[in-house]
Amino acid sequence: MPKLTQYFLLIISLIGYILIGYAIERSNFLQLITVYTLLFSIAYLLQTNKNPLSFNLLLSSGILFRFCLIFSLPTLSDDFYRFVWDGRLQGLGFNPFDFTPSQLVDQLTDPLLLQIYPYLNSPNYFSVYPQFCQFIFRLASGIGADSLYETVIILKLTILLSELGTILLLKSLLPKKNNTQSLQLIYVLNPLVIIELTGNIHFEAYMIFFTLLAVWLINKQNYFSSAAALSMAIHTKLIPLIFIPLITKKIGFKRTVTYLIACLALVLVLSMSLLNNTDRFFHFFESLRLYYGKFEFNGSFYLFFRFIGQLILNYNPIAILSKIMIALALAGMLQIYFKTFDLLTGIFWLLTIYLVFSTVVHPWYLTPLVALTSFTRFRFAILWSALIPVSYFSYSNTPSSENYLLISFEYLMVIGFLIWELKSADQRERLTRWFKIIPRSTLAEHQNS
Repeated sequence: MPKLTQYFLLIISLIGYILIGYAIERSNFLQLITVYTLLFSIAYLLQTNKNPLSFNLLLSSGILFRFCLIFSLPTLSDDFYRFVWDGRLQGLGFNPFDFTPSQLVDQLTDPLLLQIYPYLNSPNYFSVYPQFCQFIFRLASGIGADSLYETVIILKLTILLSELGTILLLKSLLPKKNNTQSLQLIYVLNPLVIIELTGNIHFEAYMIFFTLLAVWLINKQNYFSSAAALSMAIHTKLIPLIFIPLITKKIGFKRTVTYLIACLALVLVLSMSLLNNTDRFFHFFESLRLYYGKFEFNGSFYLFFRFIGQLILNYNPIAILSKIMIALALAGMLQIYFKTFDLLTGIFWLLTIYLVFSTVVHPWYLTPLVALTSFTRFRFAILWSALIPVSYFSYSNTPSSENYLLISFEYLMVIGFLIWELKSADQRERLTRWFKIIPRSTLAEHQNS
């Protein structure tokens, strides 16, 4: 592909990101999916081109795409209203785990809180965001003061900083091979990552950064600092708790016990600033329990089992199915713990199992998987990231409702591609083992035939 064409594609991409950030509402599914598809197509062409532009130009373009979204209010997610709500509450002297927004709203006179209350998507639930998130919420709210727009810009800038850190860590963690830069671009140029993290302010960005930082520090044999980094990842999203058993194979059982104690002690100490009494602690976990037992969106196996359950029981069996999904996920994770994996590859498969059996899979949940794809030979997560925007069809209806044909298409494509990759990997492994045991003369004959 001529370089002039590639420059033109970069300009088209920039226009596409501006449209999604500033002009397209999530209710306009046709416009949204058209631009998303265009952005993914361009990213694929740029990364697979035989005569690519310089790595520094593509890297700078990925950062520019993120920066151009800094000054827009998120259009694809309304979670940011809760971020501002929690941060503003803390600035006014309230603890976000003491009251649900609906319990507190009648007592408030603050104009900003009254302005954003109608846009909260879960006003009857206590906050579900851990300590590090709450710290960023309060920081942004303190700087943004009475302005929703300025608070949002600060939140986006913090996400962008974490993204820059992730890009540096990818460079440090990837093996020093000829294709290292192209592997970095899997994350740098992925449209889902760009739009959902910096664009829509999702804190998976920090989870990715702190998880990679923890692994990098383990590689440097700086175990206490690594435990501190992983504790920060847990205080962003609780999911990194499932990564700890994998560390045993990297540093041994005794060191892992010390690592676990240090990590959990730091998690507990940091938690005490807001979850410092039993009521606040139980409010937080009550919201988590309700989340995993009541909400559903874009699940894969869950929706399949729910369909069968509804046929048999004539009602939605989510209360039972959600627990079954957790049990299936734990069973799958145990398989990963007992297999021999590189640490980052093991984390990749743990996240895959977690997402496959989740009742809720929002598009941004996939971003850590995209980052970890750089460390594996599997590419199904990239396909998944390109297909998961079809889940936004739900918001084109009032009230929102999922299109099961689109969801079926999404998962059939992803699962089919994953099966193909796994079979190809098994064939390569069998071929490799065969070549290792056959005589050299036979190998030479095979190569000449």
